[in-house]
Amino acid sequence: MIYSTVNQSQLISNVDRLVRDVLFGTINFQQIKSQLNEFYYSFMISLNTEDRYSKPIQAFIETTNMIIGNDYPYNVFWDDEKTVQFINLLSGYEKAIKKDYSAWRYQSNQNSERLDINIRNLISNHSRLLFVRVDLKYIQEISNHITIHDFDFHMKKLRDAIHNGDTCFTHLLGHAWSLEQGEDNGGFHCHLLLIFDGAKHYKDSYLADQVGQKWQAITDGVGYCFILNTREYKEGLARRGILGIGMIHRDNMQEVENAVNAALYLTRPDKRDKSYQRLKVSLPNMKAFGQSMPKGQVNGQYETIPNSV
Repeated sequence: MIYSTVNQSQLISNVDRLVRDVLFGTINFQQIKSQLNEFYYSFMISLNTEDRYSKPIQAFIETTNMIIGNDYPYNVFWDDEKTVQFINLLSGYEKAIKKDYSAWRYQSNQNSERLDINIRNLISNHSRLLFVRVDLKYIQEISNHITIHDFDFHMKKLRDAIHNGDTCFTHLLGHAWSLEQGEDNGGFHCHLLLIFDGAKHYKDSYLADQVGQKWQAITDGVGYCFILNTREYKEGLARRGILGIGMIHRDNMQEVENAVNAALYLTRPDKRDKSYQRLKVSLPNMKAFGQSMPKGQVNGQYETIPNSV
């Protein structure tokens, strides 16, 4: 796979943040003008009409098109007059952007409620479960060159491997994933929760490492996996009384509550800067969150129904 030579994800994140800063932040006039001159040309020539963009980015595109018209982006200089026009026109999108964030928070809460119920149902049917948490990223040197198309391709391959029960995904009872895009560097990443049968698996750090190796293979070596199930990381959580990964026993209510809280990190809109970690660009029909949990039992066997939004 040939990756983009333009830092598209970083550029998209920068433009999204510029719009939010103008509407809701504390950015001064000269900074706005400077960033328009820095981002506008590169962003406009890298636009992909097949991609879906966040509301702030849609507002940026529409606003600048109203000002620039048919002029080629390379010839555009954002002087004081154009910058004032940009600020004034952009203000007309404030309500739409706020409404979009409210809708996103509502959907996040819905995802959280469903995930909470599904995990508690899963725990009630098993005496012990092995919770594994990893964050799937890209190595720093290339993360800004990964496009949303690359990320989507890799995630589809990962979900296929999970669905097929390949290697490290055997005896997997449920899983959930959340796709995000970094605020500072624009890097795409996935928070992944895997719940294994505790009667079949007990080495959570080994499984997490195997998942990381699978991610590296899927991404042709450019993937990076942050493992939460290391001994050191779990000891830190235990000292704070919030250890909710590793082996979770049904009859230990503290472990159960910690496990549910740890899982809900994937969906909670109130976690620090979560709204800014949203995907700023996606593909048609691309989901930012999904889960697959046993819904019930059919002839003694669990019927697993995927759920994604």
